[in-house]
Amino acid sequence: MESIKIYSSARCPYAQRTRMLMIEKELPFELTEVDLRNKPDWFLKVSPYGKVPVIVDDGETIYESAIINEYLEEKYRNISMMPEEPIERARARIWMDYCTNKYLVLSRQLLVDNGNEELQIENKRKIKDSLIYIEKECFEKNDDGPFWLGRRISLVDLHYAPFFERFGAFKELFGVEWPEECVKIENWWNAIQKRDSYKMTVLPTDAHVDLYRSLMRNIS
Repeated sequence: MESIKIYSSARCPYAQRTRMLMIEKELPFELTEVDLRNKPDWFLKVSPYGKVPVIVDDGETIYESAIINEYLEEKYRNISMMPEEPIERARARIWMDYCTNKYLVLSRQLLVDNGNEELQIENKRKIKDSLIYIEKECFEKNDDGPFWLGRRISLVDLHYAPFFERFGAFKELFGVEWPEECVKIENWWNAIQKRDSYKMTVLPTDAHVDLYRSLMRNIS
């Protein structure tokens, strides 16, 4: 098959989740790195939002990581990354929605409220509560392990993985601590770090710290 073109940025967690999926599904792809701080004019013609990732497959341009990943899963079924049963697929989408509309919202608030100690105490408490919720509602009810939906890695794992990679940066910048209760999430994270898709896309914590410091300067 012809290689899929993907426009990406190594520091972007959303682009990382799509690159991880393409590696997991063993799809050939042609990678183009884009400097998001100095976007070339040609890229703005490829990406209507000026964001990564963007893929071009069979001449068709698709953007937004969650949409791209759903598209790749539906089109390339050689290695399935979603459950077969409709109810299980629905549960998978619920957990992906929780990542987008709960966990990531709480994480971003740490950047917005930087310097406000009172708000940061509350932000860190909410993140801890969110992680404990995931531990109890997902992993303690999942006896198959080690992945989010059981024995096989899925889109849900890839949805979360880039943001757990960045947890070390939140710890260094804001003093966020991993809850002692979250033993099974830690086991999940250890399993993710063994995947080739993660090893081929991971960046060191220092890179994320530098990026977040830059973002906070722009916010302030």
